[in-house]
Amino acid sequence: MFNFGELITVGYIYAAVAFVVSTLLITFKNLIGKDRHYFSTLEYLNVNVVAALIVWLIGYPVPAILAVTAGSMVLMAAAHRVLRNFTIAGRLLLVTYALLSLFGIVWGFWFIASIDVSTITRVLMYIGSPLLFVTLFGGIITAFEQWEVLGKVRWDRPNSPLPPGGLRSYPRVCLQVPAYSEPPDVVIATLDSIARLDYPNFEVMVIDNNTKDPNLWKPVEAHCEKLGERFRFFHVDPIKGAKAGALNFALKHTSSEVEIIGVVDSDYQVEPDFLDRLVGYFEDPKTGFVQTPHDYREWGRSLYQRMCYWEYKYFFETVMPSLNERDAGLTVGTMCLIRKKALEDAGGWAEWCQTEDSELSIRIHAAGYSSVYTNETFGRGLIPETFLGYKKQRYRWTYGPVQELKRHFRFYLPKFLAKPSAMTTLQKVHHLNHGLGYLNIGLGALFIPFGLAALASMTIQNEVVAVPKALWVSSLAVLVCGIILRWLTYHVYLKCPFRDTIGAFIANSALTHTYIVASITCLFTKEIPWQRTNKFKSLPLGLGALSSAQTEALVGLFIVLSGSAAFLFMPGLGFHFMLASIIVMKGSEYLAAPALAMLAEHEVRKARAEETAVAAPKPLPARRQSQQYQPIKRNITK
Repeated sequence: MFNFGELITVGYIYAAVAFVVSTLLITFKNLIGKDRHYFSTLEYLNVNVVAALIVWLIGYPVPAILAVTAGSMVLMAAAHRVLRNFTIAGRLLLVTYALLSLFGIVWGFWFIASIDVSTITRVLMYIGSPLLFVTLFGGIITAFEQWEVLGKVRWDRPNSPLPPGGLRSYPRVCLQVPAYSEPPDVVIATLDSIARLDYPNFEVMVIDNNTKDPNLWKPVEAHCEKLGERFRFFHVDPIKGAKAGALNFALKHTSSEVEIIGVVDSDYQVEPDFLDRLVGYFEDPKTGFVQTPHDYREWGRSLYQRMCYWEYKYFFETVMPSLNERDAGLTVGTMCLIRKKALEDAGGWAEWCQTEDSELSIRIHAAGYSSVYTNETFGRGLIPETFLGYKKQRYRWTYGPVQELKRHFRFYLPKFLAKPSAMTTLQKVHHLNHGLGYLNIGLGALFIPFGLAALASMTIQNEVVAVPKALWVSSLAVLVCGIILRWLTYHVYLKCPFRDTIGAFIANSALTHTYIVASITCLFTKEIPWQRTNKFKSLPLGLGALSSAQTEALVGLFIVLSGSAAFLFMPGLGFHFMLASIIVMKGSEYLAAPALAMLAEHEVRKARAEETAVAAPKPLPARRQSQQYQPIKRNITK
């Protein structure tokens, strides 16, 4: 009979091998064609046979292998019934990943308890281990949200714009454009695009809040007068609540005839069919809002902005369609349409929240309304030119969801404890994970100091622990499969070139410190000052641009050097080597930030030089110069 340690070790290796095989299957399936079934239910058996055979060849006993195989088959049978709209490969991927996560947590605690190390080293390892339990739920849900597009056969809920010209009525729409200290030419271009909308019954409110310089808002006011009576301009100073405060002001001054409110950021240029293709969804009285993706323009010539663009796009191509399938979509602050009554029933915009957009979707769903996310672009904005602007934007987008979690956690409690709402269980799960996922990034970062402390303890006490086969197999499986699945999503669904896929990976790594600081800071603070995303053209700063990533550079160097020290003082491939390797990789993510900051600076310098060259008068050719300045000879007749 097998013991507990043997059973969970077999299960851990078994799940890792099954996850690798499932990753290969779904990769093959997506590369040869995403719209057909290439695998039958026999694949369930095939994956389990391959996993069982490899574990047996490694040398583990048959009874433990059979026990794990039986449990795996039962779980796969349940998934076959629940995940009906998934390919076989998609079901296998999600089930094997869940198995790997669960076995990994249990095996990790058992491993720490069984190794021969000092009490202080064991305690340091245990301190960090509970973080894995905290992040387990969010990790599985996040993986599901990101990988659903890889294994989905059919989407049940609407996710496409309606056909053009199909509206039976034209309810009054008010498009609201909040602005704060924006370049007038950028806002004017946005208004001109709105004026070209192919929809007969809309009005526009421009709400300029707290802009001190009249040279910024006066030209916009004048342009609204030029565009006609359907464009109304408001300069409000002072007003509290930043963008949410401006939108609440606009809501109070919206005409009673308006049924739908749209929000368009001041730098977004809108497609003419924006309203024509989406307003029809509001014929269903339960529709609370319709959201379209963030998208961007003028990024193709800049390597830095290409990296940012593809990093942005991943969320809207993967997570947002998954949320929409469970009617748990988010409003994202621009290019969205909201039923006015739903907005009023929800209580307006949250002036306390950095992400007043996604926060609103929680309260709209809690009020019983539905939503639609359609993954087709209807407007494009501007990407921040500098790494500092990129960081500030992402800091808000991380701090805000944790704020939402702190404020609305009672919605997600068991029913007898929960705050009353009309949300479904799946809506609660996804809205909870929206905040919890960002919080887990901060909590997971605590692994680094605890890991460094454990590594230092092992080094000082010369504690060499052999790495079990289970840990080698599972670690390599998670690392390699994670990279493959990320690449596969970019390649198949985003149609992203390989070079830009690498760039997106680096851009996301460069934000590691920002994610961590924002999520942890929100745990201990209630609110932070609003920081706008700068739309003005940036000036070159030279090496001064590194100041935006100074902390990341110093922390990254410290982590990399500290982890690398273990290789020098304790040679070999023991557990200390694996721990040090993980720590060095985490430190390398920090070092992506100064690299991206300097790349952004290089692109800014190049762009300003090109603009200067275009603006400067071109010198005339030498011959034309001589002709231009040659004195005119006149024949004077006496």
